[in-house]
Amino acid sequence: MKRRVFALLAATAVLTGSQASQAANKAEIKAANDRCVESYASIPLSTKEEIRGFMGVSKERAPALFCQRLVRAFASGRITFSDLNRLQENRSTEIWKVIKGR
Repeated sequence: MKRRVFALLAATAVLTGSQASQAANKAEIKAANDRCVESYASIPLSTKEEIRGFMGVSKERAPALFCQRLVRAFASGRITFSDLNRLQENRSTEIWKVIKGR
């Protein structure tokens, strides 16, 4: 799942505007979340099912909750582009805790 989710995570990071997004206002965060949900719709069904199962949520709630968690984590600085690099290199990262809701 890690490699298949990487592209969506990278898109989310770009949409939230990198680490500078820590100062993002509510409208910017909502816009980033909306774009993430749109991006989520284009990922393969099997990957969506893996994400949903990992998160332990219903199919209906998965896109909104997944994006909400990621966008808020990027906006707050909890996860950064460095986390994306570590994910791509198969190294430890906070991203999985964020997705899981911890």
